Amino acid sequence: MEIWDEDLGEIKLIKSNRAQQITVRAKNGALQLTHPHFVGLGAIEAAVREMKPRLLKLKEKSPPQLIFTPQTEFNAISFQLDLRENTCDNYYMKLKSGVLSITCPANCNFEDSEVQSNIRNAIEKALRFEAKRLFPQKVKELAQAHGFTYSDVKINKSRTRWGSCSSKKSINLSYFCMMIPEHLTDFVILHELCHTIEMNHGDRFWKLLDKVSAGRAKALTQELKSIKLNW
Repeated sequence: MEIWDEDLGEIKLIKSNRAQQITVRAKNGALQLTHPHFVGLGAIEAAVREMKPRLLKLKEKSPPQLIFTPQTEFNAISFQLDLRENTCDNYYMKLKSGVLSITCPANCNFEDSEVQSNIRNAIEKALRFEAKRLFPQKVKELAQAHGFTYSDVKINKSRTRWGSCSSKKSINLSYFCMMIPEHLTDFVILHELCHTIEMNHGDRFWKLLDKVSAGRAKALTQELKSIKLNW
């Protein structure tokens, strides 16, 4: 269910049996409001009016979600998107020779949320597949080049963390790293490999990261922080 506000746009409503109060978060350039099951629409609308100044600031911080149409340019590390309509009744995808082809039913409405969800699901499937194919080898090569050891590599779908490293030296990488420049993906991997030796962000960690990134640890960290996924 959604409600509409002239200033805030569409607000998605999520009823939760576990929620004790109304909470709002920005997600993909839009607002998502979670409320207890016993809170009615009138109370929700009143809460939105009361929170509006804060919600406007919250929405501004979240980049708008990318809308996919046949004209949309989308490039990942190992493939580019070819989105088209055809005389079919369903969605089809094929990843071959660096091109992810997604065929949508004829005359589909690309502004429809279900259409966008189907396209995103197909793209995420390709991102995960390619990340599992490419990232373990990247980690292996970078670890060997700089003398690191690690236990394994796992792929997840985190949007809030590019990567992490466990105390058992397991490297975790988000498949959304497929969507950032490849030199930054390599830097994320180096960052996590450094955590196999230094598990915090103290001076020794930064000296090590600076050493393996040709003295660009701070600059590459800032470049990485500047990226906002409009997913």
